[in-house]
Amino acid sequence: MSDLTHLSALDALSAYRACELSPVDHLDALLARIEAADSAEEGAGPINAMVDVFADEARHAAAEAERAYARADGDADSLAELPAALGLPVLVKEQHDVRGRSATRGSRALAGSSAGADHPIVARLRAAGAVLFGRTTTPELSCATFTQTATWGVTRNPFNRAFTPGGSSGGSAAAVAAGYAPLATASDIAGSTRIPAAFCGLVGFKTPYGRTPAVPPLNLDSYRGDHMLARTVGDSAFATALIAGLHPADHATVPLDAGESPVPSSLPGADGVHGLTVGISRDLGCYDVDPDVLAGFDAVVSALASAGAEIVEVDPGLSLDDIDNAAMVHFGHLLAGNMRRLAGGDLGALEPYAQRFVERAEEYARRYTAVDGLMFENAVQRALAHAMTGVDVMLTPTSAAAALEADNMYLEGIDRPAGRQELYWRAHMTLPFNIANRLPVLAVPSGVGESGVPVGVQIVGHPYADASVFRVGSALEELLPFPSLL
Repeated sequence: MSDLTHLSALDALSAYRACELSPVDHLDALLARIEAADSAEEGAGPINAMVDVFADEARHAAAEAERAYARADGDADSLAELPAALGLPVLVKEQHDVRGRSATRGSRALAGSSAGADHPIVARLRAAGAVLFGRTTTPELSCATFTQTATWGVTRNPFNRAFTPGGSSGGSAAAVAAGYAPLATASDIAGSTRIPAAFCGLVGFKTPYGRTPAVPPLNLDSYRGDHMLARTVGDSAFATALIAGLHPADHATVPLDAGESPVPSSLPGADGVHGLTVGISRDLGCYDVDPDVLAGFDAVVSALASAGAEIVEVDPGLSLDDIDNAAMVHFGHLLAGNMRRLAGGDLGALEPYAQRFVERAEEYARRYTAVDGLMFENAVQRALAHAMTGVDVMLTPTSAAAALEADNMYLEGIDRPAGRQELYWRAHMTLPFNIANRLPVLAVPSGVGESGVPVGVQIVGHPYADASVFRVGSALEELLPFPSLL
C-alpha cells in the first residue's frame, strides 16, 4: 500500500472494505501530514491551505465507519449496502457551506458569518458516508486565480512555495497535492477548478452546467459549477458520480440519462483512445502560451497519437476581446452585483483585487446591456461548436501561463511573452468553456515546468458528453504518469 497521505480514494475504500486499513488510521495519517506541512520548520514555510480542521468530530465519524466495515466482515452483500464513500476523508472549500461552520468566503465584510445548512454537494458527500474533516482556503469571494486574503494569508503551491496553487479552489488543490486528503471540493466560474488542477498536478472536472447542484442565487448563473479535485481520473469520476444529478432545491440541475452515472464505472486506459478523433488547439486562436505549457501539450498530443488517436488541428479563431466582452458583461450583471451585495455596498471592505474585479465588471455592465452580453456569448459558443465539428473531443492547454507568483495580486496586469496584459485572467485558457458551459471539461496534468510547478491540458467534450473526457483522461494517466510529491 502506498503512503497513506497519497492513497487514492478508490484504493482507500477498497482497503477499508477488505479490513486492511482503518478509516481512523487513514484520517490520523492525514491530520499528521497537515500539521507537518503547515509548520514553519518544513520546506519554505507553511502551505497554508486550511481554514480549519475539525478532528474530533471527524474521528468519531471515522470510528463509526470502521465499526460498520467490521460488522460487514468482507461479506459482499453487506458491503453493498454500505454508503459508497463510507469513511473516506474529504476536505471542503470554504465557499461550500458546512452547517455550523464559518461562511466568511475569506472576506472581512462577512466576518462572523456561519452556515445554517450544508451546501447541496456537502450534503450529498455526507449522505455517501464521507468524513468531512476540514475546510480549505480561497481568495475573497472566490474571485481570483491565486489564493490569498488578509483573513487567511497566502496559500502556497506545495511543488514550489514561491508560486500560487491557483484559485479560486487553491486551498483545495494545494491540500490534495500535498497529501492532506484524497478529495476536496472545488468550484468553477472562470477556471477555478481547472487552473488549480493545472498548477498542482491534479485532475479537475468542470461539469456541464446543471450537472451538480448549488444554492440561490448563483445556481442560476450559467457559468458556474461545483466540483471536486482529485489526484487520479478514477477518483474524479467516482466523486462526480457522488454529487451529480437533479436536486429539488436547484431548478437548474439536469437529470442523468436513465438514472445512470454521467461517468463510466470503469475506465479503459490507453486502449480507450484508439480510433478517437482528437481536435487540438495550442492557443484557441488568441492566447499567448508559455513554452513550458506548450512542451507539455505537445507531449500529450504525441502520447495520444502513439495510442492510436487521430489528431486533427482545429482553430476556434477566438479573440481575447470577444472573450472579455462576453465574460465581463456577464460578471458585471451578475457576479459583481452579488459581491457588492455581500460587501454591504462598501467596496472598500473588499481586498484590492476583489475591488478591482467588481469595478471592471460593472464598467462593462454600464457599457453593454445583458442582451449585448448574450450576443457576445453566442459568438464564442458558435466558434467553439464549429471547431469541434467532426472531432470526438478537443484538447487545449489549461493555463497559458506556466505559473503565477504566490505573493502577487497582479493589480497592474501580467507580463506575457508578447507583451503586458492589463487583465491577468488573459493568461488562462479556461474562461471560453464557462461561456460555453454545457461542455464537460477535464483538466489533467501534462508535465512539470522549469519552476517545478506542474502544467496541464483541458479535454473538452461535446455538450453533456461527460464520459468522453474521462475516457481520454484515463488514457493520458496511463501514458504519461501524473506529477506527485510522494
